[in-house]
Amino acid sequence: MLTNTTQLLLLLLLSLLLLLDWRLVNGATATWGQVNKYASTLYTQDVYLTRANRTTDVAYDLQNAGASDTRYMITAVHAYDLTPQEVNGGDGGAAELINGGVGQQHATVRVLRHRAVDQLHFQLVIFGIDL
Repeated sequence: MLTNTTQLLLLLLLSLLLLLDWRLVNGATATWGQVNKYASTLYTQDVYLTRANRTTDVAYDLQNAGASDTRYMITAVHAYDLTPQEVNGGDGGAAELINGGVGQQHATVRVLRHRAVDQLHFQLVIFGIDL
């Protein structure tokens, strides 16, 4: 049995750890849909933007799907900002779903680099279930 003082110290320590963890993953991560236990990874792509290009569109459809992926429906689209923490606090840009997505067999995600950032790194992951 823990004393009240010990419980309070543990709660304070846990709160501090959660706050520090939040600061380490402060990048812009966007999620559309939900990954359930039946979902498979359909597509993964790393996106790099530099000063030369501020925006790009990443498309997933039957042209870049494998032969076995043509019977899948998208259940989730995740765009993870992997820009280093030293660069603008890890927030290199933003992502938006501009076409298709959850419930479809195609998706287009636009990735935009913030002006204050020299280089952005996003990872796009698309999940789906077998029809």
